[in-house]
Amino acid sequence: HPRTRPRTRATMASARDDAGDVANNTADAGARAALLFEPPSSAPDASFWSALAKFKLDEAKLDDRAVDVCAYATAASHANVSAAMSLDASAFDSASLERARAVEMRVKTWTRLGRLTCANTLDAFVTHDRERTIDALRAKIIDDITSGRAERAPELLNTFACVAYADLKTWTFTYWFVFPALAASEGKITSTPVRAMCESNARDTLIATTCEEWLASSGASAWLLSDDGSRAYALDEYVEHAGRGEALTLAFADACCAMTHTGWSLRNLAILASVRWGATTLDVVCVRLRKGRVAAGACVAFTMDVPKCNDTSTLKVVGWERNARGKTGPRKVDLGASMDPTQLATQAVDLNLKLMRWRLLPELNQERLAHTKCLLIGAGTLGCAVARTLMGWGVRHITFVDSGRVSYSNPVRQSLFEFKDCLEGGSPKAQAAANKLLEIFPGVQTRGVMMSIPMPGHSVSDECKAETLRDVDALEALIAEHDVVYVLTDTRESRWLPALICADKGKLCINTALGFNTYLVMRHGCGVDDGDEKSRLGCYFCNDVMAPANSTKDRTLDQQCTVTRPGLAPIASALAAELMVALLHSAHGAKTAPPSKDVSMDDEPSPLGVVPHQIRGSVAGFTQTLFDAPCFPRCTACSSTIVSQYRAARDDFLMRVFDDPKTLEDATGLTELLQSVNLDAAAWIDDDDDQSGDDFD
Repeated sequence: HPRTRPRTRATMASARDDAGDVANNTADAGARAALLFEPPSSAPDASFWSALAKFKLDEAKLDDRAVDVCAYATAASHANVSAAMSLDASAFDSASLERARAVEMRVKTWTRLGRLTCANTLDAFVTHDRERTIDALRAKIIDDITSGRAERAPELLNTFACVAYADLKTWTFTYWFVFPALAASEGKITSTPVRAMCESNARDTLIATTCEEWLASSGASAWLLSDDGSRAYALDEYVEHAGRGEALTLAFADACCAMTHTGWSLRNLAILASVRWGATTLDVVCVRLRKGRVAAGACVAFTMDVPKCNDTSTLKVVGWERNARGKTGPRKVDLGASMDPTQLATQAVDLNLKLMRWRLLPELNQERLAHTKCLLIGAGTLGCAVARTLMGWGVRHITFVDSGRVSYSNPVRQSLFEFKDCLEGGSPKAQAAANKLLEIFPGVQTRGVMMSIPMPGHSVSDECKAETLRDVDALEALIAEHDVVYVLTDTRESRWLPALICADKGKLCINTALGFNTYLVMRHGCGVDDGDEKSRLGCYFCNDVMAPANSTKDRTLDQQCTVTRPGLAPIASALAAELMVALLHSAHGAKTAPPSKDVSMDDEPSPLGVVPHQIRGSVAGFTQTLFDAPCFPRCTACSSTIVSQYRAARDDFLMRVFDDPKTLEDATGLTELLQSVNLDAAAWIDDDDDQSGDDFD
């Protein structure tokens, strides 16, 4: 039989195998010494253990019979780290298992099929019949070799098994992998000294190029090379080419990175060469990668002597994985802090944000976002969309305030509601929205508060006065305990009291309103105590010279409702959330100046870009414009005059405003201002159409 020269990839440091047949490979050039094989290693990640826990709880239950699992293997790609066999959540996936059973190959990655036994108790794990497990694998590998299947699909030689015990109370997993390797009963595998291949050697470079082409074409993990290294063949072509007198080299994708020895998978390839081809001497190339490609300088080569295996029944088998101490024994992983599904979800949710910090946005303050408490006044179309975007940014504290119940028209427009929420009179919107957030991500801290917002022009009877003031107390307390307040209600007057309280308490307030074609997103200026009215930015009411009034009085249904194009809410809501995030990353917070035409992009106040005061957009023309305006000294919501009266005699002041909005105009001097204006010339000021809901209706 002609000599075969295989090439493989090397992985980590050397170690003796379980049969004790690993010896020093430091012989003189040309001399033979026992060939060193690096023991294999497994690398199950957190998602694999999560999938195992789910499988045990939902499918296997008390059934502890072995099941198929799949793993992934690659050639070593690092000079100092060998490639471990990896397992992830797809290990139990039916599609992945089908690919493994079909020995499907991908570019430079090979799927391996194994067997997993999940014991019901720790005692069952300890007393598991390991000898029976490895003997079954031995029989399968021998059958695959003698039948010729392994030549057609070399990955069959790399099967494995795992015995595990999952303590799902503490989320600890005890496990032991076995990677079976056949060994002749007499004689050892010896070789010439392992030679590092060289980039400057023309033949070595040609071999590397041929191997790269083989792997890039989704070739098997082991193959043959022609004598000159210019051609690659499948293993089952050995007899054909050897029969013509060709000298062949055996090459394989080696997981070992060491330049002094080879990887574990060569052991079974050597037995295959002896049993199927009768080979006693093979030239071998261990193929390894650098920067995703086969690199001659990373590969090693040698000539290997294989003991004769005339009787496969005499073959021994070894391969139980060593533990972290280097001893033959099981391993243990404690995932109590991270394997709980909520914790896993938290890690997954934060992944995109963490990747932002790697390169695109190193200034991203995840911790601040996670601890920012957001109050959403209004749990309708805008409230639902804002909440979802905030969670995407890692915000963990969200409170909803709404007095309504989910109606049949809501679920198609309001993303946190379903048909079932409409039944039996409808679930309270605020609580239903909070419940849905918890279903989406259990790690969020959320609650719903069902309450009405007292409004100007909505008179309060003597019987309801106490209840109304309790609502005011509750709203004050909610605003005080949150960092950012989103005002996302349907009517203009319902925005007044939150705007006033935010001005009083110096809270960041973001107002969002919708028309049919148009939307407005704006941040209010800082509180009255944080700056004078000449430097403060205006609030939602600063552009008005009329107090908010009852916009639902004497209005038809289409005038009472905010009838808007469905695409506006997601656009405006996303901008509202992004505006908050940009502000939180600005050194000046709520006092951050809006963008100026004279400021270059290099002077942006936030690492996320400019921080506008107002964003006004229209989908009729697909336009968007940034505006800014100072605080109006006679504003009916945020002026120092109104805040002072609110502080001095809150209850009496509010009751007068609720009964008659003109109270606000009188207090700020707007009444006198309007009387001094030629009403005919300023008829546009008192357009009744502007009182039917938001400014954009």
